[in-house]
Amino acid sequence: MTLKEMIEAVDSLTPSERRELRAYLEHQEGQQNQSALSIEERLNRLNAGFAAIVEGMTPEQIDEMVEAMNAEYIEPWDETEWQD
Repeated sequence: MTLKEMIEAVDSLTPSERRELRAYLEHQEGQQNQSALSIEERLNRLNAGFAAIVEGMTPEQIDEMVEAMNAEYIEPWDETEWQD
């Protein structure tokens, strides 16, 4: 599909479909911008996010959170899985 064909296809979209397309394109641009960052910058942002999560928490609360994240996860029983 050429760019001209894509533009013609966009012209035929409903307003709702255009909003969905706009959200998709903005998401894609954000992904590209994220991958353009250096490893150091991505690590700095990740560490800042971690710091924001634990800000104001006591050491006991942090330990409880870490324990909960490391706990074994068991899928809930799905009875329909065994029915015909």
